[in-house]
Amino acid sequence: RSYYTAAASAAAGSKSDFSSSWRRRPSITSTAAFSFSSSSDDDSPSTPTSSTSSPDNNNNHRQRALSLYRQLLRGAERMPTPNRQNYIKRKTRDEFRKHKSLTDQEEIEFQLRLADTNLDTVLVQAEHLSRLFGDPEYQNYN
Repeated sequence: RSYYTAAASAAAGSKSDFSSSWRRRPSITSTAAFSFSSSSDDDSPSTPTSSTSSPDNNNNHRQRALSLYRQLLRGAERMPTPNRQNYIKRKTRDEFRKHKSLTDQEEIEFQLRLADTNLDTVLVQAEHLSRLFGDPEYQNYN
């Protein structure tokens, strides 16, 4: 399991502790880029409408990827300690570099959804850890 997967699992359980002030940003997955074509034929399976490679679709993926990349790097700055900030930045850069040569549209969309989930996780963790580290009661345990 990756750090982000484990962190998302952990954050999901503790989200209710600070959900009153944390506002979830609108999810990218609800946009038209992920709409599925519905057909009336039961024999033909639904396929993503974005599976065809077009210049507009590629540009949309590029814009979304760059936006998520910048948001993840900015989200890292919200982490309360330099070690955590550096880890998030390094992990973000490594993952984006590793997947920059993808050409399969479905895999690209999957990676963009994963990056969106990772962004949510980073923002939740940053707020939670900032509150935890700022709590005088927590400081007494160290």
